[in-house]
Amino acid sequence: MKDYRYYPGGPEQRERVEIDLHHDGQRTMTVIVSVDLLLCGLKAFSGSEGEDITLTPEQRLKALELVLTERKKITDSYPVKTYEGWEQSGLSSFDDYCFIGDTVDEEMVDYFINVVPPACMSSACAQCGEPVSYEGDEQGNYRQTYTTFHRIGENKWRFDGHCFRGETTNRRARKTELAKCIDEARKEAERYGV
Repeated sequence: MKDYRYYPGGPEQRERVEIDLHHDGQRTMTVIVSVDLLLCGLKAFSGSEGEDITLTPEQRLKALELVLTERKKITDSYPVKTYEGWEQSGLSSFDDYCFIGDTVDEEMVDYFINVVPPACMSSACAQCGEPVSYEGDEQGNYRQTYTTFHRIGENKWRFDGHCFRGETTNRRARKTELAKCIDEARKEAERYGV
């Protein structure tokens, strides 16, 4: 995958993949792929000569798999997920940076409970005040879920996922946008015999 390069996002740039295209063994141009736009389903991106290049299913799949690999390197480098680490990671979404069961610092929890008044707050549990989704419970009713943390020690919390108010059991089992896009690109690549 030497023709594919990953660049994390940051204050000065968006997360991107650059793909070198070749013709007759010679590099002809570089395509700059915005990860955000790729995850939104865009298939055409600007080449280094200004022309629009439509990526093949194989090119999209390789780019998405590279993003997955590189994001994992970033998130695995933080044994405790911190708010500062999230900002430095270049990952715009909390769901791309933090996973259920991850240990987070107090500043991360403070960020979430200070955005809007908490839905539930105690010395052992904190839930953000904005619902993330509606999920079915054991009685077949749909209830709001909230980003939830529980305290595991001095200034350390565990991210529990998206839980019903007052609970710490994750209720939202959904694939990330990246995982969904990889699945779709893989199916499309298989259809075209790649």
